[in-house]
Amino acid sequence: MVKGHEDLLKHVPANPVPLPADSTYIRNLETATVPQTIPEKLQLKQSMGFNYRQLIGEIIFPMMKCRPEIAPHAIKLSQYMENPAESHYKALRDILSFLATTIDDGIYYWRPTPRMDLPVLPMPSLHPDNYLMPDNTPNGAALYGYVDSDWGSDSNHRKSITGIVLMYAGGAIGYKCKYQDVIAHSSTEAEFTAACDAGKMILFFRSILADLGLEQQNASILYEDNNGALLMANAQQPTRRTRHMDIKKFALLEWVEQDLMILKSICTAENAADGLTKPLAKQLFFRHADTIMGKRVPDYVLRSISGISPPSQL
Repeated sequence: MVKGHEDLLKHVPANPVPLPADSTYIRNLETATVPQTIPEKLQLKQSMGFNYRQLIGEIIFPMMKCRPEIAPHAIKLSQYMENPAESHYKALRDILSFLATTIDDGIYYWRPTPRMDLPVLPMPSLHPDNYLMPDNTPNGAALYGYVDSDWGSDSNHRKSITGIVLMYAGGAIGYKCKYQDVIAHSSTEAEFTAACDAGKMILFFRSILADLGLEQQNASILYEDNNGALLMANAQQPTRRTRHMDIKKFALLEWVEQDLMILKSICTAENAADGLTKPLAKQLFFRHADTIMGKRVPDYVLRSISGISPPSQL
């Protein structure tokens, strides 16, 4: 374990992010010089004061339970569990500092009408931003999602990373952050592969909601920021340049044709899944984290409570 909770809080700036979005910083993580001998590994572990592999497990647990915003950072550092360098130890400590300073954070879900028998608590606070999330569902009962991919961003293996967020009742109910199985030949291929994975998640959650008596009558909206992937899915237009792609990925076309889901365009700055593909600068990180964590009060909640303005306007 780390040397005390207080050590994590030292020199932590206000509104911290898990890891810097600086490309040089990320490249240094990928090219860091690692210990070559067992004594060097043990000496580094002793000097840093904690077990790297154990702490990776401890940040993956909250990531899976209710802290999706740290997913790309945890996935990045988990690649180096076998032989971490000093810079990997320091980056892991930064993520732990972020979790320590935001220990009360979690995912919010919103009812269509308030429960008067429950205690009145303050609304979640948003980070300063001029972004207003569109009204995606009239009553919180529609499943929708965001998908994105960061094409070949890791210089060690050039595999793209998939980021998926599925939303229901104002907050994330399913999310995924992982490296793709094969190296994509284009950004369209990486995005289409990610969209297919998101489609499988949508089908799974639609079946769960149907079992709970919350059957989805309309096609689930999947927000995508790549025009090539959008055309391939919605207009059923695979091209000769995509013939090398695995046939199973084109199941997405059939799901769209059956009206189980539909892909809609969204700009990258508003695509919440972008926050699950790479470290982001403060403004975008907080914007997407607030969306994923359900901190933005949905319009259907505001309509049911008279006299309350959206938190972004307070």
